[in-house]
Amino acid sequence: MKLRTTYIAILLAALGGTSACNKQLDKLRPHNVTFEEQQFSSPAGYTKAVWGVYAGVAGRAVTGGFNYNDMQLFLSESHGNNIRALDAAVNRYTDAFNYLNSGEKDLSLTYDYWRGSYSCMLQINKILAHVKDGETNPEILQAKGEALFLRAYVYFNLVRLYGRPYYQNAAGNPGVMLIVTDNNGISFAPPRATVKETYSQVAADLEAALPLLKQNKGNSFAGRYAAFALLSRLYLYMGGTFAQPDNAANQKAKAYADSVILNGGYTLLQGAAYTGYYNSDNPANKEDVFAINAQYANGLISNLYAMPSQINYSGGLYRPSPDLLGLLRSNDLRRKFYVKNVTPGNPNDSLACAKYMLGYVSLYSQSPARYLRLAEMYLNRAEAAVKTGDNNTALADLNTIRLRAGIGDTTGLSGQALFDEILKQRRLELAFEGHVSYDYFRNGLPMVRNYASGNSGPMTIQATDPKVVMRVPIDEITGNPNLKQNEQ
Repeated sequence: MKLRTTYIAILLAALGGTSACNKQLDKLRPHNVTFEEQQFSSPAGYTKAVWGVYAGVAGRAVTGGFNYNDMQLFLSESHGNNIRALDAAVNRYTDAFNYLNSGEKDLSLTYDYWRGSYSCMLQINKILAHVKDGETNPEILQAKGEALFLRAYVYFNLVRLYGRPYYQNAAGNPGVMLIVTDNNGISFAPPRATVKETYSQVAADLEAALPLLKQNKGNSFAGRYAAFALLSRLYLYMGGTFAQPDNAANQKAKAYADSVILNGGYTLLQGAAYTGYYNSDNPANKEDVFAINAQYANGLISNLYAMPSQINYSGGLYRPSPDLLGLLRSNDLRRKFYVKNVTPGNPNDSLACAKYMLGYVSLYSQSPARYLRLAEMYLNRAEAAVKTGDNNTALADLNTIRLRAGIGDTTGLSGQALFDEILKQRRLELAFEGHVSYDYFRNGLPMVRNYASGNSGPMTIQATDPKVVMRVPIDEITGNPNLKQNEQ
């Protein structure tokens, strides 16, 4: 496995997350034994090791300054219809948007995202391997729980991008490589597990994390309710289509959403607090369940979505689509999430997404990536409820979101009409947060762009199209003969 060759560098860069790592370089005899012994010699060492993983998912820079978190957000959004590209070039950013899905590292983000994910996995598995059976120290057990949550987080994001929707033969379609141990050797070349096996691993890690996550460290860290929230989303993705739902999975999606809504202590922001949601960081926010805190790591996602105010820079080549903006009523408070911002040469696309403009002046911002929040839990519960025939719960949760947005409630909806409205509000509420294409495809629905973008015209991508998943990086296929490509 090619990633193995960078193993020592990964450990030094991220396990401890401190300058002490540099001082270990001359002490490695012959490899990383001395460093590991020191790193895990105290409970605080485990905590610092997990901090290194958070730093990795928040801000590990890759080619062009685009970091791991930026890629997760952009790749998740670029297969949808919330954005319109002004960029007419063929490059790493238009690749996924135009459904080219190249496996070449110079033409796509797939290489950096795949390797970044498994770099995180190496760190996580090293932490877990050092936790002894029967460990009782609460700080070490908390670190173990957070590491398990983060492994579930990384694998879930991977399988969404590289594995087909769950309802499409999850037991037969390939997911991603499952690596859950740290001592694998240079010759280690695992095949891709199935989509079902990958989802099962995510569920197992989250379930194992739950009893260990005793501390409430804030929404920048893995916690008990973050695990409940991710389990709710996981089972929603396993819940099938409206026409052919999986009742057991949808009941679990509802139950885990219930845990967050009823017991988590979170609050839906209202009025001015809601319209100002994205103008502040996440730690004090009462609606965020789990967010990737970018306060100390610059994110480049803002530069894709908006033109910076500082001169001599460019940006804002991915704008809210006319289709998305057309769904927002004049009294919808969510219109505040789009602000006037013009990229020179493109006067007609004068609105930009404001969700990632905190501290945005030149190229970077310090906006958090709000990965799990209370509003999604209401929408998860609503969708799962309507799929199981519980129209009353579904309608009540839908109206909670509608009323908060200022567009009033709706009555008389049930069945397919209610399901359609839930998906519409999900799209409007979670726009630019990396949901929309997954929501179409996991429900067996087409992704329709009824507008032109950059160098592509209107397009419709069916949920069964081979292009709904990314290609595995060609370099990884070359280095691991057991990996199967997503042929397109």
